[in-house]
Amino acid sequence: MEEEVLSKLMAKQRNGKSGIAMVQISGSALRALREEQGLTQLYLATAVGVTTETISRWERQDSPTLKEENALKLADVLETPLDELLYVEEELEPVAEITPEREESSPTRAKGTALVVLSLCILLGIFYYFSRTTQPIDISASRLVPGHSPSGQEFPVLIRVEHEADTTISLILKERLPDGCKVVRSIPKATSVDDTFVKWVARDVPGSQLFAYLACCATAEEGGRFKGTLLVRKSRNSESDVLGPNRIFLSNYHWADTNQDGVIDDEELLAVYDEFDLVKGLQLDVEEIESIWMGSGYRWDVEQARFEILP
Repeated sequence: MEEEVLSKLMAKQRNGKSGIAMVQISGSALRALREEQGLTQLYLATAVGVTTETISRWERQDSPTLKEENALKLADVLETPLDELLYVEEELEPVAEITPEREESSPTRAKGTALVVLSLCILLGIFYYFSRTTQPIDISASRLVPGHSPSGQEFPVLIRVEHEADTTISLILKERLPDGCKVVRSIPKATSVDDTFVKWVARDVPGSQLFAYLACCATAEEGGRFKGTLLVRKSRNSESDVLGPNRIFLSNYHWADTNQDGVIDDEELLAVYDEFDLVKGLQLDVEEIESIWMGSGYRWDVEQARFEILP
């Protein structure tokens, strides 16, 4: 019966005049679920793709109306069914007639109700105190990117996230590429990719995990830099920057040829294995690197936009 009422409620809410599916959520339920899980408004806003002011406005209103798409995103981030967020207009129960017998028991009942309310307030106060005093998670994110690459040639970028939490964590990792560069492929598959911007929303992240993508640059603007930020669930309210190298220059040398001498030597090949060949799903062309290593050298064919291996 409750499922039938809920289905009718959602169907009624979806009938927006604009033709866009809209639903009404409970602002108090949204706030309670967020605080219960120790999430910040910034984390929720980043995951859904809105501003922190929007989240704050949704929580302040008793029954804010928003797109069903955003409501589903909220439910997904909070790991709760959508019906737990929906606003349901409660019907008031009729006031029972007070009889002499009930009059006599009213003071006792009132005292019991007061004790229950007081106990709940104490429990909520304890929960709020410990949730506010929880120590931030010790976490870091570092980037590994080659220092150079030919124009239009794919190269890998790795971001390693490490933390010392006792359990797995959830996080949002964002990376913006310099002008003239674009994302080709990512692993794990990114939640959002828009040419020069890639974003992961990841759950159950262990103590160490790699996020990687292939990129290529048609041009490399002077002063252009990779810019990454990390936002962690149940941590400090501000985003932290991804550390490590953040620039790449265009040159006619393979990105694995770190000293740009026209050959890939043993140390450079081993560096590729140790540093960049860790994420198999990235489909890094290691065979080409090995072929260059086995030859006497290489040169970049500008017209063909490929490497020519010297015998």
